[in-house]
Amino acid sequence: MNKEWIRTTLRQVEPYKVPVISESTVINANESPYSIFDFPAVKSDFLQRLERLPSYRYPKPYADDLRKALGEYVGCTPEEILVGNGGDEIIGLVCSTFLEPGDTILTHWPTFDIYGIDASMTGAREERVPDKDGFVRSAEAYGQAVKEKKPKVTVICNPNNPTGHLWSTDEVESIVAASDRPVLVDEAYLEFSGLESSIPLIRRYDNLIVLRTLSKAFGLAGYRIGYAVGQKEMIDALALTKATYNVNAVSQTAGLVAMAHRDEILGFTIPRIVRTRDFLARELKEIDGIRVYPSAANFILCRVPDGAAAVKALSAADIAVRSYKASALRHCLRLTATTKDTAERIVAALRKEFSHA
Repeated sequence: MNKEWIRTTLRQVEPYKVPVISESTVINANESPYSIFDFPAVKSDFLQRLERLPSYRYPKPYADDLRKALGEYVGCTPEEILVGNGGDEIIGLVCSTFLEPGDTILTHWPTFDIYGIDASMTGAREERVPDKDGFVRSAEAYGQAVKEKKPKVTVICNPNNPTGHLWSTDEVESIVAASDRPVLVDEAYLEFSGLESSIPLIRRYDNLIVLRTLSKAFGLAGYRIGYAVGQKEMIDALALTKATYNVNAVSQTAGLVAMAHRDEILGFTIPRIVRTRDFLARELKEIDGIRVYPSAANFILCRVPDGAAAVKALSAADIAVRSYKASALRHCLRLTATTKDTAERIVAALRKEFSHA
């Protein structure tokens, strides 16, 4: 095929690659270990709704019922929410709505690769503000970078993926206030942090977009339900480029069930995952040569003496983990907190590999 047929802004794009996994224990994508359909009441509710779902009807284009339920969960009106096919679609919509060739998207680094990848598809470029030692971000320095560089879009991942670092709501607000252009605050992992959401700030800032998801805390990664929250005019703008029927009817139904049973689901999953995260961090700190970074998410980032050897040792223990090629993350592993049994297997494999180091 003649590559000149491809849109100019796409010719040099390196797509996000999902690795082939052969291990049976998968902790490389920050997925929940719990299925909400293991709750009898949740499963029954879902199946009853599914039976009444007409397969021959297109889904509601704006997921109206789910918008209302999500609004009740996060404290805003349905018109202030846009439901997407996962958080990834929301990020893509932000980029396609606001970025043009030559524009800049500002990120703190390291962070989620998709921000920069999606920006590059529009012809924009990513400018990065590096973390301080220990993957600690400075809100003051980032806010100053916003003022100086005047990016078209500014991104805040909070808690940050892959480092787990958390900014306070006041720190987030200081960055939003520093910009007179769109600011995306990605709160995919917020439920694990105990921090209040930045969503109430939309009352004061018309440039704010808050991204949330049901993939992590609610264990619905396979159903692809993300959503953006912002002032109505912002949501209307993001909707300009979304696919007409972007969220299928089954996923909308699953989201409604999750919202109807959210107290039961979160009351069970969050404490268990947080306990596992903290247990894993404590145990890994006891292994010579491993540095564990504080995390407010459902994963931890650690630096090991030899990243390739650690990945191989964990694979031998039938565990798939996330490792990195970027120089800032050399020899780092991101380990999803799932069950205590899995955490114990991780610790045992890494202790065996590095006890002689």
